[in-house]
Amino acid sequence: MKRRPRLVLLLCLCLISGWVQSLGWSLQPQSRFGFRALVEGEPFTAEFRRFEVSPVIDRAGMPTGFDVTVQLGGIDSGNRDRDREMAAREWFDAAVHPLAYFRSTAVKRIADGHFVVAGELSIKGVARRIEIPFDWQSGDSSAAMHGEIDLDRRWFDVGPLDDSSVDATVSVFFNLGWDAR
Repeated sequence: MKRRPRLVLLLCLCLISGWVQSLGWSLQPQSRFGFRALVEGEPFTAEFRRFEVSPVIDRAGMPTGFDVTVQLGGIDSGNRDRDREMAAREWFDAAVHPLAYFRSTAVKRIADGHFVVAGELSIKGVARRIEIPFDWQSGDSSAAMHGEIDLDRRWFDVGPLDDSSVDATVSVFFNLGWDAR
């Protein structure tokens, strides 16, 4: 008779822990995702206005994966003409390819709070495997990550092949936070 209450308790604990794990995470409004570039030797910063970064977080609060979707037509560099130009065909071609995607395949812990996520980045229909270093912090009801990676925009057919006026290297940055739902 004593085994039955233990079994019921064990089943309840499994259901509760599964429920807690499936609560999900909500991106905080102050999260930022953008890039830095050089045009004719002048640096500028642009941020994407609409993006979603969905983390997969294990029971210990550690990241195990990410799905990222960025709306390429929603750019804010502080210059409307430049923003329109970046959405045009030569650059992001947002009318034909409105979204960029990153899907992780593995997350590796490098040191306490420091990780590398591997996955596939797809922009304008061109996919490339990349590894992104990032820092991670988590608590009971929130998580945060930040990092930066240099990419060659030409890998994705973004902008002119010639880099004499527009530098080929673009620094993509992110400063993200989530709250448990």
